Amino acid sequence: MPPHPIPTQEALHALFHPGAVAVIGASDDTTKHGYIVLTNARDVGFPGGVYGVSRRLTAVDGIPCFPDLTEAPEPIDAAFLAIPAEAAIQAVKDCARAGLKAAIVGSAGYAESLDAGGTERQNELLQAAREAGIRIVGPNCNGIYNAHHPVSIGFNTAHAKRQTPGGISIFSHSGALFDAMAGRLSMLGAGLSLFASCGNEADLSVLDYMEYAIGHAPTRVIALLIDSLPDGARFAALAHAAQAAGKQVVVLKIGGSQAGAAAAVAHSSRLAGDNASYRALFRACGVAEARTLEGFMTAAALLDRYGRRPGMLGALSTSGAGASLIADRAAALGVPLAPLRPETHAAIDARKMFSRIGNPLDMGIFGGMRRAGEVPGFLMADADVAVTLGLLHSMNPWQGDPYRAALAKAQQASGKPFLIVSPGGMPDAERATYAALDMPVFTGMDVLLEAIGALLTPLATDRTAPNVAHRTLPPRQLTEPESLALLRDYGVPTVETVECGSLDQARAAADRIGYPVVLKGVQDGVAHKSDLGLVHVGMADQAGLDAAFAAMGCDRVIVQAMVPNGLEAIAGVTHADGVGLVLLAGLGGIFAEAIGDVTTWPMPVSRDTILEDLSQGTLGRILTSPRWKHPGALEQFADLLLAVQDAALACGDSVRAIDVNPVILGASGAIAVDALVVAGP
Repeated sequence: MPPHPIPTQEALHALFHPGAVAVIGASDDTTKHGYIVLTNARDVGFPGGVYGVSRRLTAVDGIPCFPDLTEAPEPIDAAFLAIPAEAAIQAVKDCARAGLKAAIVGSAGYAESLDAGGTERQNELLQAAREAGIRIVGPNCNGIYNAHHPVSIGFNTAHAKRQTPGGISIFSHSGALFDAMAGRLSMLGAGLSLFASCGNEADLSVLDYMEYAIGHAPTRVIALLIDSLPDGARFAALAHAAQAAGKQVVVLKIGGSQAGAAAAVAHSSRLAGDNASYRALFRACGVAEARTLEGFMTAAALLDRYGRRPGMLGALSTSGAGASLIADRAAALGVPLAPLRPETHAAIDARKMFSRIGNPLDMGIFGGMRRAGEVPGFLMADADVAVTLGLLHSMNPWQGDPYRAALAKAQQASGKPFLIVSPGGMPDAERATYAALDMPVFTGMDVLLEAIGALLTPLATDRTAPNVAHRTLPPRQLTEPESLALLRDYGVPTVETVECGSLDQARAAADRIGYPVVLKGVQDGVAHKSDLGLVHVGMADQAGLDAAFAAMGCDRVIVQAMVPNGLEAIAGVTHADGVGLVLLAGLGGIFAEAIGDVTTWPMPVSRDTILEDLSQGTLGRILTSPRWKHPGALEQFADLLLAVQDAALACGDSVRAIDVNPVILGASGAIAVDALVVAGP
């Protein structure tokens, strides 16, 4: 009978807080991982025992080595396997036999090699670990680090350095970037808490490390560099738990190719895309997102220093051009600038000498700091301003001291961060003067704005799932009448549709519905009927119906009522790998993919969130335009989307995609006239 599996959090505690560590495959070759990991573990100041395992060596650089783990003078808690992939399976069993709770498998040659042999080897490694009762980091990873213990078990350049202890934990699918990330934190004056290179995640996943960090007292910020997530629902739950615990989460998502989506049958699966689905998940979970490595670490450092500051940006510059530049770059990076409240505008406007005021502010329009001394205070006191950015250049004391005095007074009164960007840099002494006033100076505007966007990220939205009965779909693509009937069961307004098996039945259906009608062919497995000439619109009489039926050469047809012309929209659902079910909406019909302007939500999503987000896109701007003649269409479309969501949540894992395209928005409200439901495991 196999031993009981070690609980994940217990194994991670042993990994990050070991009493003694070992390197299996210790080497005296300074270029080998067996030497590098061993000496790194000793040299960072680890207070516990460090041992090597080697059949050939008795010591490496004074570090004792033994032929077997069981011969070490004290119990080992964690080990690094610096051995080839072929030998790792037996070594994992040996680790478990010696009482270890976790082993780091650094070697490559597993599932990442994309061949059957590598995948089989990884499966064997995992099976051996489960049978032996031990947990695995990796394989194909470079190790872990705890700056507070301190313990370094890895071979990256950063593993050889004593990292400054701090509040930022980094869990990454790229171990090779550890030194770049740790180095950036050091440049920013921030400190590291934990680091783990996740590797192939055969056992322990990035979400396991995330969960551990939520309960790890020194960690204040959890920074995740990921190419994918193993479980979007679990990530969402952990993000909410982190928020409840006062921990900040920032993510840098890499990859996101559309290659897989391009082959999908449903429009929704091609439109949602990997990155858009992840971005929607992060937004719904209140998780900050970065786009560059520099912005990622800068965001982590600022979140550690200031915490989350939901709201908008206030900005000022010593020149009009600088103010315009801030506005341009903030718009490009999606950082919201606060519209000045009337009382703020009036107070600042009373002090200008010329031009107009706005946000960002051009400080040059006030004729010097004697008139403008209170202006930064007015700006930072605005209720919508959560963070203020100043584009400042290096200044002589007679010019800079009045600025610094005004800025310091404003920051102290408001209690809000004031961040400086100086693209030309500043002398160390001047930079130190600002630093002493708690005003950090940066040189890259886009990097700083990216990090400010993380500070301003809104908190998590409500993701309470509606209570719907479970429904299992057949494992195939549903026909259009089947798809429409399914959606109708959940409250989606659909066009009147009659399925027919002959021309006589089609004639009877058209007579009952009333001309003009639409005639469509029904063929199993056909997703886009118009491409095959299976859609005929606007038959005004029986003669037209007969001609269309003959032209299709298809006995199974549906007859539908003609819906008055209106705006065509698409409502859809796709199952995004790593995220789960995603709802989307946008302009539809033949333009759905040509325009590709869609809004995406991880499910479940509330009606309020749908309405708020739709109003910011092209479709929403059309439906709220003064020239739009059908009031209420936006709200009716939101209700239709909620009904589509109910259908998808009821079907759960048995649905891969849903297309409702087009939805006609107009005098009849929001009516689905075509639908496609793709089922599958």
